[in-house]
Amino acid sequence: MSSNAVCQLCDHIVSAGDIYARRGSYSYLRCPACGLVFLHPLPDAQVLQDFYNHSYEVDFNSYFQGVKRRSRNTLKELAQRFPEPGRLLELGCSYGGFLDEARRAGWDVTGIEVSQTASTHARERLGLRVFTGTLPDQLPHLDAPYDVLAMFHVIEHIQNPVTLLDACRKLIKPGGLLVLKTPNVASSIARITGSSWHWVSPPAHLYLYSPETLRRLLTKSGYQPLTFQSSQGDAHNNLFAVASGIVRKTLLRSNTESLVHVRRTLPLKIFQAACETLYYPFRILVDPWLGNKLRQPELYAVAANGK
Repeated sequence: MSSNAVCQLCDHIVSAGDIYARRGSYSYLRCPACGLVFLHPLPDAQVLQDFYNHSYEVDFNSYFQGVKRRSRNTLKELAQRFPEPGRLLELGCSYGGFLDEARRAGWDVTGIEVSQTASTHARERLGLRVFTGTLPDQLPHLDAPYDVLAMFHVIEHIQNPVTLLDACRKLIKPGGLLVLKTPNVASSIARITGSSWHWVSPPAHLYLYSPETLRRLLTKSGYQPLTFQSSQGDAHNNLFAVASGIVRKTLLRSNTESLVHVRRTLPLKIFQAACETLYYPFRILVDPWLGNKLRQPELYAVAANGK
């Protein structure tokens, strides 16, 4: 690894000694000037492609159940901002769960998804207009501008987020909205578990944002930030997250393969269910407070096209 890196948010020179976390052979640095956390060095495109082809897995049933549950608040907010549903583009739409829910709510939806398997499912099983590939590849097929562009757990995977957000801004109507979700490195769980936090996940997660660094990224890319919220998202409850973080620290192998195997074992599933039961009172009393303080593990942001 080279001795220095340049922060994409503030152009500060970040030393290799500014370590936020280590996971296996990978290191995350934290910019001492603005606080951005990023993987260094960034893996090349071939490394990322190999990872997603061989290591990335989605539990199909839980995916659709979770998307349906988590879509409600987003669609409710969009309904408040758009009395008449308009046109919505989702970048990184996976199997099409959110697009399907948005279509049910009256939106005219389009998606882009890099995974051939996921995009084929969205087209053939759900009848959605979804293109396979990356945004630059699919620009000729898009009918811009859109009222809303959604990106859920995408921005942390992107090598050059400023370039991507600038390209997205050109697809959004003036005054239209960007809606995104990403892991929250300023969450209480991230601070407690450190390098064993679930979303410290190289080489998939290239950047880990806080409310401050995400706001700075949006502003730098030409957006006007409107709303910041935090929630549990698709993460486990906070008790289980702390416990599993401790378990990760004791594992000799903390790579994706070993963690997937551990998560599938019966004792862990029983322990997870026990944590859900024990945490229930705290979910009612503590989680809303953490959410208001932007200390839950998932960030939700809405920003207007500043053009």
